[in-house]
Amino acid sequence: MKLPIAFQLDTNGSPVVPAFGSLLVGSSSCCGSSATQPARSLVQLESTLTCPQCGHVSQETMPTDACVYFYECAGCHAVLKPLAGDCCVFCSYGSVPCPPIQAGRACC
Repeated sequence: MKLPIAFQLDTNGSPVVPAFGSLLVGSSSCCGSSATQPARSLVQLESTLTCPQCGHVSQETMPTDACVYFYECAGCHAVLKPLAGDCCVFCSYGSVPCPPIQAGRACC
């Protein structure tokens, strides 16, 4: 099983790799749980995209400096585009939303 990669973002939105043994762990702010400020800045960079047309699944690393508006499915070659109201294909078809949305910022 491949574990998600997570990084803390600095004030410019760039990933900061913590020193060994200092990985930030915390609960998310969803479902009514309270999280500390450092846990909110923990961002996962791995997301599983699922094609809505053929069901093909692909593990992808999300960029931190660009939005992915189009993605070609490796299974059926359909070109995925964000759904209305979503900023990118990761927010529409991914297991994890894009890094800016995770960090509470506006996307691209």
